[in-house]
Amino acid sequence: MKIAGLDVATNTGWCIAEGQSFETGLFRNKPKSNCKITREAERNYNFRRWLWGFLKIKEIEFVAIEERIKGEMTKTEVDRFGRKSKKSISNDSAKATAAYLNGCAQEVCFSLSIPFVLVPVQTWRAAFNGGQKPDLGEDQKDVTRRICEMMKIDVKSKDAADAAGIAFWAQIHTKTERLQGAAGPLFEGEAA
Repeated sequence: MKIAGLDVATNTGWCIAEGQSFETGLFRNKPKSNCKITREAERNYNFRRWLWGFLKIKEIEFVAIEERIKGEMTKTEVDRFGRKSKKSISNDSAKATAAYLNGCAQEVCFSLSIPFVLVPVQTWRAAFNGGQKPDLGEDQKDVTRRICEMMKIDVKSKDAADAAGIAFWAQIHTKTERLQGAAGPLFEGEAA
């Protein structure tokens, strides 16, 4: 089964997983317009058009999309003495963009009749990163990239590494669903 993992943002990391093979990349969405309203419309159009062609040409059968963060975003900062502190990041524009592009991804999958699932970042990272913690000065994306290197998955960006983790989780998810669904009607309805 050909599975795509998507880390949706202005620059979207993608990964196609099929068996033990992982192909990754990054879609850089850079509109040419200088007008803010036109720029946003162009960005959304570019993303939708790219994703539709990508899923169609690559013959993707299942898509896992990282669920957008709904709460407050935080960033861990390390001072020069090595002390860590959490800093709140509030960028409503970035959150609105991520939410819109995430909805576009779902819409494109739906329009192509490709099954898709939204996966929280904590869920796929638990499966892929296996509880590994970032080293000093690193974040979770650095951990994911390191694991990709250990697994010999070629990634050129942190977003592509995240997409590989999402695709890896999706492979496990689809196998589990198929195994659970194997019981068939014998264990459903009145027969149960």
